[in-house]
Amino acid sequence: MTTQLQRTYTVIGLRRDDDFTDLLIARVQPGPDADTVAVLRSSEDDFTRWSMDFDAPAPDAAAALAYEYCRNDPSWE
Repeated sequence: MTTQLQRTYTVIGLRRDDDFTDLLIARVQPGPDADTVAVLRSSEDDFTRWSMDFDAPAPDAAAALAYEYCRNDPSWE
């Protein structure tokens, strides 16, 4: 079995304040930079800035992991 090389990607986007399971991705960039992205509390009208690091074989896979994380994140309930 061949495993794909995992790499860390930072997913940056907006979460809707009325439905935190909805994520609008603005960017996926290589590297673990989520801690350096300025995440402000509800600084946008109806949105909260969001970023998180994910290990994935490709940027699209990291974006898919981010969508899944937001759909199942119990901390927003």
